[in-house]
Amino acid sequence: MSAKTQSEHLHWLVFIGIVAVITLAAYPVLYPQTLYKPGEQLFDLGYNLGLAGGLMMLTLLLYPLRKRVKFFENFGFLPSWFKWHMVLGILGPLTIIFHSTYHVYIPYIHPIGSPNAAVAMLCMLLVSGSGTFGRFFYSKIHHSLYGRQSTANELRGELEQTGDVKSLFSFAPNVEKTLEDFRARSERYSRQSGLGFINFIVIGFQSLVLSRSLPRELHHVMHAQAKANHFTSEQQQGMEEMYGDYQEKIVAYLHAVRDAAQFNTYERLFSWWHIFHIPLVYMMVFSAIYHVYAVHAY
Repeated sequence: MSAKTQSEHLHWLVFIGIVAVITLAAYPVLYPQTLYKPGEQLFDLGYNLGLAGGLMMLTLLLYPLRKRVKFFENFGFLPSWFKWHMVLGILGPLTIIFHSTYHVYIPYIHPIGSPNAAVAMLCMLLVSGSGTFGRFFYSKIHHSLYGRQSTANELRGELEQTGDVKSLFSFAPNVEKTLEDFRARSERYSRQSGLGFINFIVIGFQSLVLSRSLPRELHHVMHAQAKANHFTSEQQQGMEEMYGDYQEKIVAYLHAVRDAAQFNTYERLFSWWHIFHIPLVYMMVFSAIYHVYAVHAY
């Protein structure tokens, strides 16, 4: 994973974390409805929060139009559209939750509010949650979060560029052999059919275990050689710096092998997610339209 991709993932996690904290912190403030109610008057705060959140969710529909309608091709870059699609997919639900003051109709449990509002809220949360999962699958089959779609061959090409990593560890033959065995095993699993998801989990688990155990083993070997060769303090310091570089190379190599082996499964998961996500979007739009109609009609 490149530094740019890691930075994008980190920024996204920080953003999600901040939104989660705000959502929890606002509950005791808004739930008593002492500041406002969801929308008793046309221009009060509760109504406007619902309006703003609804407009954000409608704006999300521009992204698929930008991808598929030729007329929109000249309006901005697609990666930027996707970025704002994801951001609004989180801020829109947050604003609508504030609009609802955390009051959602639940039969027999919380019979306050309207059923149509509860359906609209549920659909919106499902779309938002589904979009978060989709973003994860999307990132696994693209070079970067907002980049173009990758292919299995391109991933394997990247792997070949790091294929000489094992030669760096000729002084640690067990580490070298373990890396080569993991690559051979991963390539064999990626070609097998019928046990795709089992292999998917096995490869991910093995990569996680090896990314922790191999650097420790390498560190032990390097310290043993330093002791046997009576390294000076300056040599030991240089060895520690070299170890940090080797550790990064081991982890990068394991991740490259893992990503190549898991590519087809992630591609299939993303396809299934897309089939699930689109009907949810239609349900959200229809339920939201009916909710707005019900609010103004009754």
